[in-house]
Amino acid sequence: MQTGWLGKLLGGAVAVIAAAPACQAVILFGLDNSANRTDPGSGSPFSTVALVADAGKANPSGSAVHLGGGYMLTANHVGMRPYVTFDGSTFYQRDLSFSPVQVAANVDMQVFRLTTTPTVGSASLYGGFGEQIAPALLVGWGVGRNPTVPVDSASVAWGDSSTLAKRWGINTPRGLTNVAYQSGTYTSIYTVLGTDTGTPAGLGDSEAAATLYDSGSALFQKLGGIWYLIGLTTAVETGGTSIFGNDTSASPNGDINAFARVSTYRSSILSIIPEPSSALLGVVSLLLLAGRRRH
Repeated sequence: MQTGWLGKLLGGAVAVIAAAPACQAVILFGLDNSANRTDPGSGSPFSTVALVADAGKANPSGSAVHLGGGYMLTANHVGMRPYVTFDGSTFYQRDLSFSPVQVAANVDMQVFRLTTTPTVGSASLYGGFGEQIAPALLVGWGVGRNPTVPVDSASVAWGDSSTLAKRWGINTPRGLTNVAYQSGTYTSIYTVLGTDTGTPAGLGDSEAAATLYDSGSALFQKLGGIWYLIGLTTAVETGGTSIFGNDTSASPNGDINAFARVSTYRSSILSIIPEPSSALLGVVSLLLLAGRRRH
């Protein structure tokens, strides 16, 4: 296990990749901003990810994931706004009588509640410790690439709010790391942008990175035939540009994205939600996610 990596928090006030402080639209390595805006299918939890914003998508602050019953999970550093939207046109109001609850001390996750239950799916919280070093699905509401940056560029500058959209992409969990937050650290799954093969687009054109307004977005993985929320986007190594470089075992040239590990904090999340739906209770026991893989 790798420890002590300090990521930049991805919040509305900080330029971060599409999966950190605000919402995740994700930066795609080899595709433009019009790509990957619809559900990829195969029963994916694409519908469960929302944008946190004012009415009409104004003043976005991050992303959030529906856990069922109107309860939403987001990064603790995401600024609260009065609405969320899952499709950009229908808005659900935040319940102001329910104060957002931080999941645990020094953990960059919080739960808030909507006034009504949205007509979307609910994410299943992973309850085992068998996340795999295999492609995972990122879904978020962040900004896209700067339109002046050509696709397949190893250095991708983020666009402005006009590129904001809900997108999906893929990346591979590489191991676990501790991210400093408040007076302590929390356990995160991390990904690296690029591979060690000399080809930045190691996962193809849909290889994805978090960007501005992606905090609180989702990292899903299909385990035992079921899609689970395994990570919540909270931090990135650099802000403003995503570097799809060659990965090395000691000091990756590609950027790191960090996701608060859901399985570590699952019981704390559930303790905030009364009578959770059965969708939250799935547990799968598979291979333990290895520490950073050495090549």
